[in-house]
Amino acid sequence: MSTNAYAWPVCPRPETDESLPSWFERVSHEYTMSPVSLLGVIERAESGRAGTAGAPDAGRLLDRTIADRLAVLGQLSGSEINAFWPPSTGWELHDHGFSVYCPYCCFNDFTHGRTPYGRRCWQQSWCTICQVHSIALVHRNQTHASSNRSHWSHAKLKRDRAFLASVRYRGLKVTHEPAVRSSMLSCLMHLERTAAAAISGSAPNQWIWGILTADEFLAVLTDVTTWSLTHFESVRSWSAAEDLTPAEEQEGYGLVGRYRRMSTTDYGDHQMTRTLRDVVSPKVRGAALWAAHAFMATCHSAASDRPSGPSAQDRQAAWISRSPPAARHWLAERQESWPSAHRRDRWIEVWKLL
Repeated sequence: MSTNAYAWPVCPRPETDESLPSWFERVSHEYTMSPVSLLGVIERAESGRAGTAGAPDAGRLLDRTIADRLAVLGQLSGSEINAFWPPSTGWELHDHGFSVYCPYCCFNDFTHGRTPYGRRCWQQSWCTICQVHSIALVHRNQTHASSNRSHWSHAKLKRDRAFLASVRYRGLKVTHEPAVRSSMLSCLMHLERTAAAAISGSAPNQWIWGILTADEFLAVLTDVTTWSLTHFESVRSWSAAEDLTPAEEQEGYGLVGRYRRMSTTDYGDHQMTRTLRDVVSPKVRGAALWAAHAFMATCHSAASDRPSGPSAQDRQAAWISRSPPAARHWLAERQESWPSAHRRDRWIEVWKLL
């Protein structure tokens, strides 16, 4: 195959809500190539030299020259170009691969004669729940990270252990949308909808979240989830997001739970904190958002085996008091940038726990 042609002779059309990495995987399958190999061919055609080794990341697929070339090769319409290369929300995962999926959405793709594809919303770091089917997103099998994973089959999906654990597989047809499986998932769905609306400029419900503008809500959410995800101790340990109670792990249906012990040396690039955008695993991001709901929301369906109280301040004290001193110090500093009225009305003063 030569990328010097005006257009690819065979090219699947993008779905209306498909992400760029998902479509690129489907294109590469048509030519029996991995996405990495296909991207390398395109880069060599553009620059006359081989591309960077590794999976196709956002810095390469979103490069303006490559984007323009893909638009020509794929004969993309103006609306498809705008969908694949939209303005950044600032909440995209740093790993822009097709890394997570909803099993029910993939089932529905099969039943409608489509190859399962990645939805654009799954690329957003706040998204850990399928808002259509009310279940946790699943991390794709990383043993095939460097190969073409887009050519799925019923058998492959049926063998996926994460799929089996997530939806308790009972057949090939999904006849109805499942109900929300737990109060935990319900809380997360509400928080994620609120975050998505805030990114679009809509202020959150004042009774539930306090008096905050959309930007202020997102700033507090960023700080709280970053606090939950970061290992502030020098020794290998669990972050607050991963150190969950047995009841929370059970009620989360695979969304939350311990990942692996880490320290700040695991972050790379001299990072001292981890944000939602740094974490691919939806169950770990979901755990951080679960903690954020406990900290920020007026009403929160707390798991029964975590000692806390009915108010947000009670829950804040229960979580934060058990964190290492460095974590409390970091959060106390971040509080200084929050709206003073919101901090006074809705939060404990973390510096008093130091």
